[in-house]
Amino acid sequence: MKYSMKLSLALVLGISSSVGLCSNDKAKPNVVLFLFDDMGWKDLGVYGAEIYETPNIDQLAEDGCRFTQAYTSALICSPARASIMTGKHPLKLEMWNHLQTIKKKDATDLLPQLLSDAGYSTWHVGKWHMGNPKDQTMPTDLGFQKNIGGWISWGPGSYFWPYNWKEEGGSMGHPNDCIPLREGGQEGEQITDRLTREAISLIKNRAKDKPFFLNFWYYSVHNRKEAKSELIRKYENKIKDAGLKPTYRKHQYTGDSIVTSETNAVYAAMLETVDNSVGEVVKLLKAIGEYENTLFIFYSDNGPTTNDVPCTPLMGGKNTTYEAGVRMPAFFTWKTEIESGTVSNDRIIIMDIYNTVLEASNIDIPEGYHGDGVSLISHFHGKSVPDRDFYWYFPWNRPMYAGRSSAALLDKNGMKYIHFFEGDHPELYNLNVDMAEENDLIRNHSKKGEHMAQKLAHYLDEVGISRMKKQLAKE
Repeated sequence: MKYSMKLSLALVLGISSSVGLCSNDKAKPNVVLFLFDDMGWKDLGVYGAEIYETPNIDQLAEDGCRFTQAYTSALICSPARASIMTGKHPLKLEMWNHLQTIKKKDATDLLPQLLSDAGYSTWHVGKWHMGNPKDQTMPTDLGFQKNIGGWISWGPGSYFWPYNWKEEGGSMGHPNDCIPLREGGQEGEQITDRLTREAISLIKNRAKDKPFFLNFWYYSVHNRKEAKSELIRKYENKIKDAGLKPTYRKHQYTGDSIVTSETNAVYAAMLETVDNSVGEVVKLLKAIGEYENTLFIFYSDNGPTTNDVPCTPLMGGKNTTYEAGVRMPAFFTWKTEIESGTVSNDRIIIMDIYNTVLEASNIDIPEGYHGDGVSLISHFHGKSVPDRDFYWYFPWNRPMYAGRSSAALLDKNGMKYIHFFEGDHPELYNLNVDMAEENDLIRNHSKKGEHMAQKLAHYLDEVGISRMKKQLAKE
C-alpha cells in the first residue's frame, strides 16, 4: 500500500455544517478505547489486508478519521499502556519493557481518574499489565470504578476458559500468564467473547444520566496464537484456495527472515473474533442511540510478532525500532465531530489519546501537568498536527522477532535514525519515500546521521539513560 501524497484534512473535511466544534453546553461524549495487543499495521482490511476479514472494524474506521502514520511510544506492551493513561513518554516513567510497571509516584493525573472526577462511569475491561496489587497500581486504584479481567498478566495461558486460572485462584503455570476470569465461565468460552459479554453488560446496566469511559484492552492478538477451530478451518481453506505459500523478506544486514505472507490461519481466525467483538459493541451503541455521541479510539500497543505473521511492506516487528514495531493501525470515530471517510497522513503518537479525550470531554489539563501528547480535536476540524520528534528505546536483543538492542529517532522531517548498541552500524532512512526501510542512507549522509545520533543521545540522557551518550563519546 502506498501513500504518494499528503492528504490535507482541511481540504478533505472542509467544515461541514453537520460537524460542529466541541462546546461546554453539549453533552459529554462517551469514550470507547479499543486497544489491541500486538496487532500489526496491515492487519485490517482498511490498511490493505488481503486474507484477513475485519468488516466491522473497517466500517468503524470508515465512519471516522484513519491515520496512516500513527505511532506507539514503546516496542512492547506495558510502557505503551502507561503512555495512554498518563499522556507521557514511558521513558519519563522509567519504563521500557514488559517487566516494569508504573510507579505510584507517577500515577497522578491519570486519564480514568480525571474522567471519573468529571462524572464519568469508568470501566476497564481486559488486559492491564502496567501495574501490580503490591504498589496499588491496578485499575481500581487509578480511577476505574470497575475492573474486569485486568491483572498483572501479559497474556492468557489459554484463550479458552478457564484461561490457565486455577479454581482456588492463581495461575496453573507462569504467574504472568493467567487471567482471573474463571468465575462465570464455561467450557469452550473464548476470552474475547467473554470480555465482550462483560462490556455489553456494563453498557446495558450503566447509569443512564452519566457518560461512560469503556477502556477495552483486548488480550488478542498477543504472542500465543490460539483460536476457534471452525474459524481456523475457514481460513485454512481460504489460504489453500488462494494458492498462498509462506514468503519471507531477508534483513539486508543480519539475514533474518521476516514473514511477508498472510498464511497464518490461526491468526486470521483471531482477527475475525476481535472484529466480531468490536461489531457487537458498536451494534449495541447504535441500538440504544449512543453511537453518534461516542468517541471511538482504535489503536495497537506495538507491532506484531515477525516469526509467524506479516507486516509487509514494513520492516521488523515487535521489539524492533523498525516501522513494523512502532507504526500502528489507528483511527478516531465520532459522528458528531469527525467527518466520515477521512484519511490523514499527519504523524500522531499514542500519548495523543490522553489530550484528545480530555478536550473531547471538556476537561482541563491539570495545573502543573507536563505531558508529551497533543489533542487531535483541532486536527479533526482542518488543522495539521504539529510536527514533532519521536523517540524509542529497547536495549534488548529479541532474535525471535528479528529485534536487536537499539534506540531510534524519527525527526519532524521524516528522517529516521536507528542506533544499535551491540556493534552493528547505525541506519538512516527517509520515511517520506521509503516507508519499507529498504534504502539505508547512512553512508552517503554521515553528517545527518551524526547530528541525529547526538540528538537521540541527548534525549536519552535527559530521561536518565546515558548509555548511548557514553558510547558516542568513546568513538
